[in-house]
Amino acid sequence: MCGRGKPAAPPAAIYIPAQRSYIVINQIEIRRAGSAELLPAEAFGMTLDKDSWAWSFTAAFAASALPALMPAADGAPIELQVRINGQPFCLLAESISRSARFPGRLIKVSGRSKAALLDAPWAAVQTFANTQPRTAHQLMLDALTINGVSMGWSIDWQLTDWLVPAGAFMHQGSWISALNHIASAAGGYLQPHDTDTRLHVLPAWPLPWWRWDKAAPDIELPQGVAEIEETEWSEPPAYNRIFVSGETAGGILGDYKRAGTAGDVLRPMCTHPLITGEAAARQRATAELAESGRLIRQSLTLMVLPATGVIKPGRLLRYTDAAGQTRLGLVRATTLNWAFPALTQTITVQSHA
Repeated sequence: MCGRGKPAAPPAAIYIPAQRSYIVINQIEIRRAGSAELLPAEAFGMTLDKDSWAWSFTAAFAASALPALMPAADGAPIELQVRINGQPFCLLAESISRSARFPGRLIKVSGRSKAALLDAPWAAVQTFANTQPRTAHQLMLDALTINGVSMGWSIDWQLTDWLVPAGAFMHQGSWISALNHIASAAGGYLQPHDTDTRLHVLPAWPLPWWRWDKAAPDIELPQGVAEIEETEWSEPPAYNRIFVSGETAGGILGDYKRAGTAGDVLRPMCTHPLITGEAAARQRATAELAESGRLIRQSLTLMVLPATGVIKPGRLLRYTDAAGQTRLGLVRATTLNWAFPALTQTITVQSHA
């Protein structure tokens, strides 16, 4: 058979076939770190989006769980080990309250993942600077030290690195705000590791949407796997050119336009003191121009399938929506909700029309 159709799309790393039904046995296990005893949980929910650097969560427990949830003598939050359909997460219980409603009582807990220790109220405001030339990756590692000694945190750097001249980096704030400041220069963002003292530094757009024809999705979902779907359209101007500039000595000025376009719709200039290398300027320009043209945000509510687990922000997703349109998009937010026995995850996907 001969044809002139479009080239076959790259296969997804995880492919979920269309089925008449999907069966998942949901299981949420919550323990205090170092204890084998399960805490009697009544409800649980957590959320993460692209602009957050830590999971935030809420949980409700039976009143009998209160002694196990109380903080240590120094006031430090306790660590909870959570398994969601077998997938582990480490979370910190930062706030505890008690609610009494006849005929029972509940203990309500909220908090964030381990990265919360790098920000207020657990971290003091301090001043960060570089007295020697360092790469952006090295600046992050330097920030995660006390008197030059590592704090035990590691960085999974997934941006293209660049050199920052001596004196170009000056920031006042917590550890996490210093890391955010560095990542934002190249349009990157931070994402916590599920269990370890590690942060991922990710590009806002690993590939811009105009190059997605060559991209292999992380996950492919069929039509009908989402039980709820909501769609929102937005119409940013179709920018195709931008100037990006450093603000300090050693900063550079870059002029970028989308390949194959006239470069006639100019986006307002973008500046950052750490745009001191071509790699930083190019990545920031790509991130800014990719937020142009007709964009679609779709919210999909589905089960936590064994093959996908919790689908986190940054994943490239191919899916067929309720209108039968196959789309490719980046996951920008994830929210989990559990109230026995139902467990769902709602993912927000950003794609281009």
